[in-house]
Amino acid sequence: MSLLNFFVNLPVRYIYDQKNYLSYFLKKRVQPELGLDFLSLDEFPINWHKEVAQCFQAEDLKVAVHFPFLDLRPGSMDPMILKASRERLKKAVEVAFYYQPVHAIAHVGYFSVDYDDFYKEWLENSVETWEEISRHIGGEFPLFLENVWEEEIEPLRDFWEYISVDNLGFCLDVGHWFSFGKGKEKENLSQWLQNLAPYLRHLHLHDNDGLEDKHLGLGEGEIPFSELFAGLELLELKPSFTLEPHTQEDFFASLHFIDQHRRWFSYLGVKETNFKRYMAETSLD
Repeated sequence: MSLLNFFVNLPVRYIYDQKNYLSYFLKKRVQPELGLDFLSLDEFPINWHKEVAQCFQAEDLKVAVHFPFLDLRPGSMDPMILKASRERLKKAVEVAFYYQPVHAIAHVGYFSVDYDDFYKEWLENSVETWEEISRHIGGEFPLFLENVWEEEIEPLRDFWEYISVDNLGFCLDVGHWFSFGKGKEKENLSQWLQNLAPYLRHLHLHDNDGLEDKHLGLGEGEIPFSELFAGLELLELKPSFTLEPHTQEDFFASLHFIDQHRRWFSYLGVKETNFKRYMAETSLD
């Protein structure tokens, strides 16, 4: 069991290409959010996935899974692209079963430049896609859909009001909100939290300057984390979370940020005694 009760992103292809990633997560007892892509689904043997899953299970480390998103359009107007997107997501579900994840993450996939003129059609297709994927999961684990390019709340709110699936929730990616969603200039985090509170189950935490989605360590950018945690407490929301650093240095920075803001993260279930013990016992190298 890990002393850290949150997750850290880890693309599966990293494990396949360089075994040191797997050994690092096992040695440091870090719970991974494993990113699946078309390569890991089509080219990596099923037995290889089973072996990796067994490594984490042997160490009693919980696993989350991130479904592929590159080139996928779960609300596409084009029947062929829509069919291909659904088939790819179903393949991801089937591979995810081997990892016995506590949850999975996927992208809602709203692009205003493409879908503003076909909003109703996008909404209907998207809802149908995720209902179909949820049935394919069959209640084995919950699925949380995250924001990426959405600049307005309405597509997300309408989606959640339209769909009716028990094992579906919202993942707020604060880095995407701040950069792609123009959160830095709009300063509308409180509105996002208030409107999407009924559906919020998970957070993706990383930092940036509001101009690019840099996936910096927490505290290394300009995201207003004080406003985030104040909003969560005000609305009595306690989602689980994943750190999404893109470098080892940013992972360390995020751990130090958690250490410096223990009250915030204890609210999200990070036990202070466990975290202090982890930081004391673990060499960050």
